[in-house]
Amino acid sequence: MEEKVDEKEVQSCELDTLDSIEYNKPDSSYNISFNDLDHAIFSATSNVEFPKDRNLIKKAEDYRNLGNESFKRGFIELAIEYYTKAITTYPKNHEFFTNRAVCYKRKGDWLKVEADVRQALNLEENSVKAHYFLGQALLNLGKRVEGLKKLRKAKCLSEHYKTVHTEEINNEILRSMMKLYLEEEERLNYAVVSLSSFVKELLERENNQGALSEEEYSERTKQVEMINNYVKKTQEREIPKYLCCKISMCLMRDPVITPSGQTYERELIEKHIMSNGSFDPVTRKPCKLSDLYPNYYLKEAVESFLEKNPWAYDEYYT
Repeated sequence: MEEKVDEKEVQSCELDTLDSIEYNKPDSSYNISFNDLDHAIFSATSNVEFPKDRNLIKKAEDYRNLGNESFKRGFIELAIEYYTKAITTYPKNHEFFTNRAVCYKRKGDWLKVEADVRQALNLEENSVKAHYFLGQALLNLGKRVEGLKKLRKAKCLSEHYKTVHTEEINNEILRSMMKLYLEEEERLNYAVVSLSSFVKELLERENNQGALSEEEYSERTKQVEMINNYVKKTQEREIPKYLCCKISMCLMRDPVITPSGQTYERELIEKHIMSNGSFDPVTRKPCKLSDLYPNYYLKEAVESFLEKNPWAYDEYYT
């Protein structure tokens, strides 16, 4: 039997890592004029609320808060019911749709996630959450190109609105790219092995039938091996050392440079200075926290390398 949520105990809460990242900005500029016996002609440019809607908005927010509390306690189906009531009561708030989408996401119902966040985007086209969840939904539904496009849109908006979740979205993009890369690599390997086996069998058959001279057979066999070796070489994975932190040996996420010209992962060099003293761990020269400066050039180089070599995400510092 499901536990009832006490409305008196309801407190607003964050539903998911990205569920509270909507940027609180004014609504897009617009003007509304209407003739109504109950209202004066009304014109506004931001945050318009009609008096007759206020009770509905309040009621919908109450349902949303109940949904939040239900989700927090793990009652996903109950949370969906409350968010649905909020949407039915006041369907103009895009956050109600993204709230419900989080529940469907937790259940793995990606079709419903997609439907809800598309509704949210119809109401607020710059919702970071909606673009992020839509990207995840599309990827899980096999729509890879569009899914990555939406994730990149979410990252762009997150950077524009300066939310704290840009890194999380970027990680999702890199994970998705790595997964797609490895899947494509597996298909390529299978195709190369299958084709190589077929050609070898064909050469063997023609050689046994006397259709090929020994010299030609030997040359063709070598060519097949050369192709196999070339494919293997193109799949060799090597990360340039200059992109890696000298402490962790991982790809740097937030590289900073010391006065002596050494670059480290910020978190690790800061820990070193605070634990071991104010000196560069490689050169042993003096180095204080205030001496560390972002190495933007190297950060761009790491991002460019990951874009071209998605497999390297596993070597990213976490």
